Amino acid sequence: MMPAEPADRAALAAEYVIGSLPEAERAGFERELARDFDLQREVYFWQDRLLPMTRMMPPVEPSAGLWARIERGIADRGARSPAPTEGVRWWQGVAFWRLGTAASLLLAVALGLRLLAPTAAPPPDTRFYAVLQSPDRQEAGWIVEAAAGGKLRLIPLVTTAVAPDKALQFWTKPKDASGPTSLGLVPPDRVTEIDVARLPALEPDQLFELTLEPPGGSPIGRPTGPILFVGRTVNLAVR
Repeated sequence: MMPAEPADRAALAAEYVIGSLPEAERAGFERELARDFDLQREVYFWQDRLLPMTRMMPPVEPSAGLWARIERGIADRGARSPAPTEGVRWWQGVAFWRLGTAASLLLAVALGLRLLAPTAAPPPDTRFYAVLQSPDRQEAGWIVEAAAGGKLRLIPLVTTAVAPDKALQFWTKPKDASGPTSLGLVPPDRVTEIDVARLPALEPDQLFELTLEPPGGSPIGRPTGPILFVGRTVNLAVR
């Protein structure tokens, strides 16, 4: 049964777009989607919000074996469903899912971490995410997720190589700030949690970056070493 709360319905629409709904829930969602225009608008909204993020990562072509399993799954679902009376809708096409493979998986991880967090969720309009990428190769290396009044989590997607005589320092800079604020040294291979109260602000388009610094961190209160990963926040909250 579809939830009645608009925030819950919108969250389901977001999960549907990124492909993280379990099969049983997805089937029920699609039945409701076929007749609920408000729900269709939510899906369109999240499509427009999330699909541009596919440009953050290079496309990854799954193996032939994976596509064979996907095609078998689609065929099995088709055999169990009545023949459609209309053409295939955009959200049912394989091309739609191929478009966002890499970034959708990344967003699914981020959204899943939020949904499975043991602490109570903050109000839906205060959740922010950033994908930190290497400036040279444009490869995603870290995710920042934060909620006003709660915790910021810095989540590694890769292990960052740091020499013994260097350290990884975390910085942030709101849009109108005169300079960056250090959030301290962080380990290169595990999740770091920071109280959001330590941040100078938390807002859309806020800069986060990781730089390579001396073992004790930058001695001058601003980055001195190369930027290893950098990105800006987006608000992925329900409207």
